[in-house]
Amino acid sequence: MEEKELNLNEITRDDFLSYSRRCRYNGFVADNYEDMAKENPVPLYFAETEKLNRELKYEPDPSLMARAKKVRECGRSWLFDAYPNARVKNLIKVNRCTDRFCFNCQALAADQRFVQYSPILDKYTATNDIYHVVLTVPNVSASRLADTITLMLDRFSYMIRYFDGRKRVRNLDFGRYGYVAAVRSLEITVSKRNGSYHPHLHSMFILKKGLDFPNVYWNRFSVDKNGRNADRLFSELDLLFQRLWCLLIMRKEVTKRNIEHIEEVLPQYPDGFSCIADLSNGAYHEIFKYAIKGTYKEETLFTKDAFRTMYGALFGRRVYESYGELRRYDFNNYDKDFGLSSPDELFELFIARLQSEELPVRVEEQLSEILQLKYTDGIKQFKYVSRASVVRRFRDLTEEEKREKLESLRKILQ
Repeated sequence: MEEKELNLNEITRDDFLSYSRRCRYNGFVADNYEDMAKENPVPLYFAETEKLNRELKYEPDPSLMARAKKVRECGRSWLFDAYPNARVKNLIKVNRCTDRFCFNCQALAADQRFVQYSPILDKYTATNDIYHVVLTVPNVSASRLADTITLMLDRFSYMIRYFDGRKRVRNLDFGRYGYVAAVRSLEITVSKRNGSYHPHLHSMFILKKGLDFPNVYWNRFSVDKNGRNADRLFSELDLLFQRLWCLLIMRKEVTKRNIEHIEEVLPQYPDGFSCIADLSNGAYHEIFKYAIKGTYKEETLFTKDAFRTMYGALFGRRVYESYGELRRYDFNNYDKDFGLSSPDELFELFIARLQSEELPVRVEEQLSEILQLKYTDGIKQFKYVSRASVVRRFRDLTEEEKREKLESLRKILQ
């Protein structure tokens, strides 16, 4: 097979290096699980002592030890079908842990959610606009993080009731926004300055198309971090979320007057809480990718106390929640095989062409071995591909562009 025939997305060396970097971070996560297991031992069995007294034996929590082992090994072993003549290796399986705190699985899960659910958003673009809404609260201490998250998730669901008409505010028409659906995700960052926690919600709101909300309003959130220059102006929709969200979190009555004059009921928050509602302007794929990127950033967990705080605060939580017409889709679910078993016409053509020339050889390789591979004089390096990498090649294209690409590649592969 000629070089030009392999015009498909590869798993590049940079991809493998990213896996390797996240695997190193996973070592920190595994260490924390092991420490927690030892700090919380569980009864193992009763044993007869020489004095015939029954003695209770303890061992580190086996469930936490098992999680540590899975996280530590995640992404290190790769199974391929190798085609030596074509110098191609097709990824069949990677060992995964799917742990919430695994850096590899969080990144891949966000990517897979994007692949699975962005086509759902596509169908709304003709009749609706999509907004990226970010809702924040003031930073909190570790001891208040869990309760704050509980409050935020509850208040978001309650806020949706105003937009979908189940809850009304006298002389304030929420119906004008033409709410259709929403999906929200939770993110938590940690302040490097004082170690406080900053929980916030990223969400996508599907509203009526063509709403005109110019950015003409200035408030205290407009200034830059130094409190001087106007960093941005806000729209009417921004102001609504800033004030409505603040009233809900502070459990104040939501009325038209309280929204318009929030400084009277909450003088400590004269402009509400810092929130934004940005129109996607056709770039909703990138906004959606950002909104579902994960619950925490890598540096967030790099202390023992932060890991334990996050572990306790997120235990049993549904990080993603959908509303309205999107409620039928559970964004917490995604293809745990990360697209490796997804049907794809182009990839089937590609594999059929390879197998018409030679049968594959099943090989298992460690990530460390893959990264050590080098070019040898006169020998062409293997290309690493997967069904998922081919699917991702087309994810940002329009339907017409996808058809054109598929047809041109089909002619090459047949």
